[in-house]
Amino acid sequence: MPGSEILESIVPRSIIIGNSILNKIPQIIVSLRFKPKVMVLTGTKTRHIIGEEIYAVLEQEDITFDTLIVEEASLEAASTYQDSVRDTNSNILICAGGGKVIDVGKYCSFKASEKTELISVPTTASHDGIASPFIFLNDPTEKYIGESRPPVAIVADIDKIIQHPDLPRYLAAGVGDTVGKMTAIWDWRYAHRIKSVRFSRFVGGVLQSADSLFQNQVSEALVDQENAIKVVLKALLIAGVLMGTSNDIRVGYGSEHLFSQALHSETPDNDILHGERVAMGTILMAKLQGQDYQQIINILEAAGCPTNIDELEEEIDPDAIVNALQKAHRVDSIYTILGETGLSKKAAETLALQTNVISS
Repeated sequence: MPGSEILESIVPRSIIIGNSILNKIPQIIVSLRFKPKVMVLTGTKTRHIIGEEIYAVLEQEDITFDTLIVEEASLEAASTYQDSVRDTNSNILICAGGGKVIDVGKYCSFKASEKTELISVPTTASHDGIASPFIFLNDPTEKYIGESRPPVAIVADIDKIIQHPDLPRYLAAGVGDTVGKMTAIWDWRYAHRIKSVRFSRFVGGVLQSADSLFQNQVSEALVDQENAIKVVLKALLIAGVLMGTSNDIRVGYGSEHLFSQALHSETPDNDILHGERVAMGTILMAKLQGQDYQQIINILEAAGCPTNIDELEEEIDPDAIVNALQKAHRVDSIYTILGETGLSKKAAETLALQTNVISS
């Protein structure tokens, strides 16, 4: 129809989940049908967990490559890493690690002058960034930077993920990031109704169906570690791919993530995982939205994800929660349940106490 909207989506060509599957990476590279100039990005720890095996797999297939160790995920550091990608003329980035490595890889792909493909090889199941095109870096604390091409492929080797030294905590954080979609999709619909923001009923429907399936499966899956990894991974991958399908960050980014980023700015030196912050934000925003926040608490508790600040590994002041609630609406321009004026101090304190995110 004349004047109708055209939506162009880019999604991964391959998503492979299984055991001992790193040998699939050369096949993916060959399938891209252009002369590869490969760079393998890892973290300092993930180089030993997974990086060296990727090096061996590539060498076995006579694929030459450069390497890059990602030590931090600040915007300043990412710009330096981008110089290395440019200087080597790399056009395929294999990002093997957690959120830090993958987000830096997406930034380098985003800034590249030539088309640069990214292969995501996650070592944790803790966030949907393993599949989404959206980039978050520290500037100085967590901040949305922009949108790159989604990974051309995702290779999730269960044998490597299960080796993570703090697996239960990171897996619980993955549950936290996943339940955040419940409040994000509510905010997206709300913004559509109040501000006429474009809303994809198809994407919204698929995400809600996936969330319902996840809620039904997760408690039982958590009994078995390997099965739990698969269930959480699939939920995160679905959300990440749907972000690319819709070209809209709102699929998985609502008031709960605004709170998460605001809390990060309040506690920059605390080692609180992204999914742990999002989990608390989801409890708070679900209450504000009139959703069943107790159901969310039950899911998070079953996964071992903190629902109260006293359960975090590092102590934080209750005022940090209240302050984050007050300034969350200013983190990004997207419209959410927080509106344009946010919460007063009294409303923020009441909300945090009512949901038991802070104790009286």
